[in-house]
Amino acid sequence: MLKFCTLASGSNGNCTYISDGKTNILIDAGISATRIIRELSMLSMGISELDAIFITHEHGDHICGLEKLLARHETPVYASPGTARGIGERIECLYGKINTALPGDVITIGDMKITSFHTPHDTYESVGYRIENEGATAAVATDIGHMEKEILEKILGVDLLLLECNYDKDRIRHSRYPAFLKSRIVGGSGHLSNNECAETVLRVVQSGTKNIVLGHLSAENNTPREAYTAVHTHLTNNGIIPGVDVMLTVAPRGERGNIITVGE
Repeated sequence: MLKFCTLASGSNGNCTYISDGKTNILIDAGISATRIIRELSMLSMGISELDAIFITHEHGDHICGLEKLLARHETPVYASPGTARGIGERIECLYGKINTALPGDVITIGDMKITSFHTPHDTYESVGYRIENEGATAAVATDIGHMEKEILEKILGVDLLLLECNYDKDRIRHSRYPAFLKSRIVGGSGHLSNNECAETVLRVVQSGTKNIVLGHLSAENNTPREAYTAVHTHLTNNGIIPGVDVMLTVAPRGERGNIITVGE
């Protein structure tokens, strides 16, 4: 059994809580430490009960609360070697204090096994994570410039997937963003569009996944309705009915999402 809950998910902050009832981890700490502690308390959990924090990459919307969170409690932090370097460059006091694991390595925390996998993003060494115990599997895959075979290998068949659904192609084409920023976002090391997300979701659902959470939506170039509609339409056009064949939700950007339990 795994309990899954986004504390925040979007271009302005990301943090996800996962528990098997005995072991508690966070994926990213991209909101304030105060807010993380408050949200955990709403889940009847204190910061001292956190067993580990796994960081996907060093961008601020994934690590901005990390320093103050660790000042409150010295929770072990894990990241790829490149991400650990990037964190140290941004937060000097954490240089050399991050536990490192290469993409593909498996870290065991309690009864959980956490496997990282490479994601194409404009960082030193961005990763996603697959989390599993004896009864359930989940995966977090965001900040993806384009879908790769290695990512699919890790996310196909999981019970629950949090997948990036960052931008609508028409919105970003007509947005006020400068040309260089648009190119970064839509490029191979940027983010995943609604349409690209929808294509991946179809493959994942066809592999047996029953819970899809769309996350990391852009505040400027997407809306929850557009993200949901793009994926819902693609699934329906291919004979899959959301709400019947698969549970499809959008992670809230500025607040805690619903708790989803898989593998009961």
